[in-house]
Amino acid sequence: MNRSDGIQKSPFRTIFIVLPMLLMLLPFVNTVNEFMTRLLLHFEAYRVLEDWVVPYEAKMLAGIFQLFPVNVEAQKEGIFLNGGFLKIEWNCLGWQSVVLLVATLLTGMQGKFTTASRIEAVVVGILGTYLINFARLTIVGALVITFGQTVAVIFHDYFSLLLLVLWFFVFWWFSYSFVLEGRVEQEGSGMVKVDEG
Repeated sequence: MNRSDGIQKSPFRTIFIVLPMLLMLLPFVNTVNEFMTRLLLHFEAYRVLEDWVVPYEAKMLAGIFQLFPVNVEAQKEGIFLNGGFLKIEWNCLGWQSVVLLVATLLTGMQGKFTTASRIEAVVVGILGTYLINFARLTIVGALVITFGQTVAVIFHDYFSLLLLVLWFFVFWWFSYSFVLEGRVEQEGSGMVKVDEG
């Protein structure tokens, strides 16, 4: 096995290690998440997300749901969907996905890749993670409309993590297959493509 095989498997290894830990710790993570939410209410830092990001997400979600025959109205803290309110808080914006993205980027970018391809992969990772989080919120809203608040909360707290992990598998497959390129270095008078590992 050459070194590049080991490097390319490392993000998947990280995902396989982190996923069971996250699944085992979900009740604890939910408790800590709630505690952190209450703790941050005492500081002004959370207001950046509350005042800028949450209203933006609410308007974006309302725009999506206006394409369908539902009553929707964007508010500063969330959206009304057919009379039910979908509250969006700072911790609904996907902090778990940011942690997992950083963890896999730290291991997945260890090969000798070109700077341009690294930047492209990071941009794909950030944009894809944002879209997956937005899709997750859209699914939660659809579940509120279709099945009610309880089913939406169960999906939000448990199954949305599986959606995120699936995204990271697709992201790394796509990055290694189409985005990341090995550096080319000079050796003597010729050019040699450096192995990604």
